[in-house]
Amino acid sequence: MKVLYPAEIMFALGIILFSISLFFAGLILKRLLKIIKKPSIWVLEIFGSLLVLAGAILHIIKLTVYFPALARSNPYDLLPQIAKTMQVGSLEGLMILLAGFFAILSSLIYYIWSTR
Repeated sequence: MKVLYPAEIMFALGIILFSISLFFAGLILKRLLKIIKKPSIWVLEIFGSLLVLAGAILHIIKLTVYFPALARSNPYDLLPQIAKTMQVGSLEGLMILLAGFFAILSSLIYYIWSTR
């Protein structure tokens, strides 16, 4: 299995930048909620940014630990190594999915509150 490390590193950097932008969006939402005097749902966006950052860290761990282990493994250890790599990838995807869900939920709640 050949891994394109430049593409994977660009993906990880993009995810980290997205995490930073989601964090700043949460801070902006905090100020906007003060204006309309509503409860603090901005925490959902901050939590989402932390989940995205954790997903990026898992991706970097997968790049540095699991992919090289796949390249070095013998045929008897290959299937368990592939299973571990897929588990880490699934956890990474789940974290990013939950972060998107939290961001959409907080944005939808703010939209409903601000349009009434």
